[in-house]
Amino acid sequence: MDNNGAHSIIIFVMLMGLFQFTGGQLLQKEHRTHAATERANDLWCYQCDSMEDGEQCVELHDKNQTSLVKKCKGDKRICIVKRFSFTTSTENSTSEPMMWAIERNCTNKCEPGCIVIGERTKLYACTACCEKSYCNTGKGTANDLGKREIGFILALILQGLLTYALYPA
Repeated sequence: MDNNGAHSIIIFVMLMGLFQFTGGQLLQKEHRTHAATERANDLWCYQCDSMEDGEQCVELHDKNQTSLVKKCKGDKRICIVKRFSFTTSTENSTSEPMMWAIERNCTNKCEPGCIVIGERTKLYACTACCEKSYCNTGKGTANDLGKREIGFILALILQGLLTYALYPA
């Protein structure tokens, strides 16, 4: 017997041993790759930037603006709205918030809430998150926060009040 025949017999015996070892599972079970078992991403979000897309990104009057809609891909399973605004203050008054930019997009991470920087001139960077298609239509304000986020903010305020009451400076 030549080498090719010997190799064929060895491979055949190994395959039969593998078949016996697995108890025929290779023929009885459905096997899927990791990519096949991943959850499909069917999320659609508005994607725009008011600095580039102008007023149509700020005011989504027509909720079916197909030019601003994007299918989210990969692990980006959250729609996000980021709003940037500012107020100015004097001794007696504070101006209404003035928005200078808003962004809408898909993302894989999102922390809702606002970051405020400054005293007389306050800069606001607010973020709103949602997980349903076409849900990022708001302006990234406190009104856009869901019950979970509002509960979290109220818990933080309560913690601050309790800390102040229990440990006065």
